[in-house]
Amino acid sequence: MAIAGRRRFLDQWARALDVTNDLDAMAKLRGLMNELDDARSQLQKTTRVLADVPDPDANSGATGAMTALEQAWGHLLVVERRFAKHERGGK
Repeated sequence: MAIAGRRRFLDQWARALDVTNDLDAMAKLRGLMNELDDARSQLQKTTRVLADVPDPDANSGATGAMTALEQAWGHLLVVERRFAKHERGGK
């Protein structure tokens, strides 16, 4: 990704996060990731209960939700790392 493209990408994220610098963006992203961790913990409890129900759709839905949470967490981590590189002036 070109430098201008990277800058625009991070600027868009900063606006969405309502921050004005990389360190605040990283802190906000880390907070969102912590909230996803909390949601994952709650969902794991639900998934354990639904593992034994006779309706496979219920268990499948919970499993799908867990996958979506993990993907969202991973995407936020990638963005957080991009802000970290930007802060250090890396490529």
